[in-house]
Amino acid sequence: MAAAPRDTPVRVPVRVVVHMGFHKTGTTSAQRFLRRSGKHLWPVMALGLRQQLEPVLFATRAFSTWRDPLSLEKLRLRFTAYLDGLELGRKRDLLLSSEELAGHMAGRTALPDYSAVPEIAEVIEACLLAQFPDARITFFFSLRAPGPWMQSAWAEHVKSSRMVLDFEEFCAANPAAADFAPVIEATRAVLNSPVETASLEDTAATPFGPATPLLDLMNVPQERRALLDPPQHMNQRRDPALLQALLELNRSDMDDTALKAAKAKLLGR
Repeated sequence: MAAAPRDTPVRVPVRVVVHMGFHKTGTTSAQRFLRRSGKHLWPVMALGLRQQLEPVLFATRAFSTWRDPLSLEKLRLRFTAYLDGLELGRKRDLLLSSEELAGHMAGRTALPDYSAVPEIAEVIEACLLAQFPDARITFFFSLRAPGPWMQSAWAEHVKSSRMVLDFEEFCAANPAAADFAPVIEATRAVLNSPVETASLEDTAATPFGPATPLLDLMNVPQERRALLDPPQHMNQRRDPALLQALLELNRSDMDDTALKAAKAKLLGR
């Protein structure tokens, strides 16, 4: 085969990092940091966050609930459409970060764990390789110790849904919700790409907090990191009295509209 002319642009294989979970592991802080740093990261990577991925996330959330072939097909079609719309050029890579790529947060009614993740990841990998056959893909999961994760997940369900279980009842009903190791193992088993993890407890003290592993995996050089502002911690722990008040509202006979208004007032919105 003849050598390419000297002036022919050569595209280094695109680097892709897929941060697809889990909820309540510093993901909001990481994504807010990425959005705020966008102007400095744009020259070297495209960012796919919730706003850009929303049609895809409808499909991942649906599949986590229904486990049906139709939702997986919607995921394939919508993610392919997203990738078709990207313009990476010769120098930019791709970072995707949304905990809802893993579907709904575990602990919802009839959703006791994250066992839908391997099938979702398998579709995402196949779509990426179809679009970028030589891509260097890494899947990344942020983790958290089970006790704090359960507490944070329960609080979020109480705030955002009609959760009526108290914390002890929630833990008893969802014993595998924070058991991430089997999910990671099963995901590694179905992917050709590497799967990396880091715990919130380990990343909290790093220069860019939960976003630090993402910058590392994207190979962001130190001179560009020097342009980035420190992250802002998000989703502070809720006051127990407030959570109890929200729980009592969930247990009331209010209709959904009245409940939403009462919660908004209680939360100061």
